Amino acid sequence: MGKKVAIFCFCILLFCCLCLFNEIICYAMTSENIYVVSDENGKVVFERNEVSVGDIYISKDFLKYEVVRVDDENKVGIAKFVEQVEKPSVRTYYGPKKINNISKNICLYLTHNDESYLTGDGVDSVYGKGGIHDVAKKIKSELNKHNIDVILDETLHIPHDASAYSRSRLTSKRLLEDYEPDAIFDIHRDGASRKSYVNNVNGSDKCMVRMVVGLGNSNNKINEEFATYIMGVANEMYPWLIKDIYFGKGHYNQNLYGKSILFEMGSHLVEKDLVMKSVAPLCDVINTALFETTVNEESGELTINGSENSEETLITNVETLNKKSGDGEIIQAVIIVVVIVGLIVGAFVINFYIDKKTCEK
Repeated sequence: MGKKVAIFCFCILLFCCLCLFNEIICYAMTSENIYVVSDENGKVVFERNEVSVGDIYISKDFLKYEVVRVDDENKVGIAKFVEQVEKPSVRTYYGPKKINNISKNICLYLTHNDESYLTGDGVDSVYGKGGIHDVAKKIKSELNKHNIDVILDETLHIPHDASAYSRSRLTSKRLLEDYEPDAIFDIHRDGASRKSYVNNVNGSDKCMVRMVVGLGNSNNKINEEFATYIMGVANEMYPWLIKDIYFGKGHYNQNLYGKSILFEMGSHLVEKDLVMKSVAPLCDVINTALFETTVNEESGELTINGSENSEETLITNVETLNKKSGDGEIIQAVIIVVVIVGLIVGAFVINFYIDKKTCEK
């Protein structure tokens, strides 16, 4: 019996060591990968630290591309132009502003707590609370100025690896259950060159913001709709602000709620102070898009400073965007059970084989 227990423990230990090794490798590589993806004519389309075949990219001009080739060794890729996505029609109402006495509640959290900025923090990542936490605190402060109640959860989900989103999923679920927010945002910084995020506007450098949507979740079309609304409003208010919308293969916990977005606040090579200057415009856009912009549910037209009526509703009140789901929880539980059962069966098979060899001797 002691031999069986020893073998079983050994299998568990081996499994844990393999997982830890994978986490260490992933953590070490995240700050070094910068992929440059071009179209089929060689024109650079975007940069990102993680790129996979099948990823989707929508530029601020609503040009849609799909990644069709990735060379991991040389950190380059090819994206094929797919289509011109229909831009949301946006107009601004300049009459007397409607007064909406509504409660406003937003939750923030950070999946990759380690992320930092070389200029401002001195390093691109730390094992703990990186510079991205300062950006998240600034976002909270600016949203508060718009009379928005903000819950900033700084729970650590380190290390920065493939399992970080599984850990932050618990945080996201808890925030959704405890506070029922109008929206929930995961705050990050990207891994890309400075020039890919910094735009010169009237002689002044501005840091752009990327929105990320997960292709690997059942809500991705709803998340895309939400992101499109935000980019449409931003293009009207601050045309330089929103860089693009990136659709990665992950789930990013977005299947939990339709109004869930991952924000990439610049990259590790952008000055932290410059990133901070983009926070106030972003928060202005968030407040305007969620609480001061209506959508005509028949035509899809957005009206900044609009008011709710039979044909139009505030973006934050659109029924589809308020979809909450626990999809994937059962599947994850089944996978965990299968792995545990597999380890137990494997341990007994090894033990049986050893006993058989012993008897033969």
